[in-house]
Amino acid sequence: MGKIKNRNNDVSFFLHVLPDAIKSEINVSQLGRVIKLYDDDRKAYVQPLALKSDGDKRPILVGVHVGKRLRQEIEVNDVVLVMFLDRSIANFNGDNETFELSSKRMHSLNDAFVIDIY
Repeated sequence: MGKIKNRNNDVSFFLHVLPDAIKSEINVSQLGRVIKLYDDDRKAYVQPLALKSDGDKRPILVGVHVGKRLRQEIEVNDVVLVMFLDRSIANFNGDNETFELSSKRMHSLNDAFVIDIY
């Protein structure tokens, strides 16, 4: 009987606990409110709108890239969709040249990009 219970616990871990833990660590996209724009409108400070599970606010996203098409439209207090890129964009300077990765980080809050305004 003990082996069956252990096996059920193992199966439950791989089907429920592990996937949920992994998903909670991967940043894909979030809705947020623009709280400040850099002087050239190329980057923004964004406050994520969804609260953490404990009810606290999420930390402000700093240095969120804003695409060329949105720079003329984006304003403070806009609700925006922020995406987190697969790889580090710390060495990306906005041109169309390849760039070296600065780290192995993936789906990081540090690699955020505004992709739309609601």
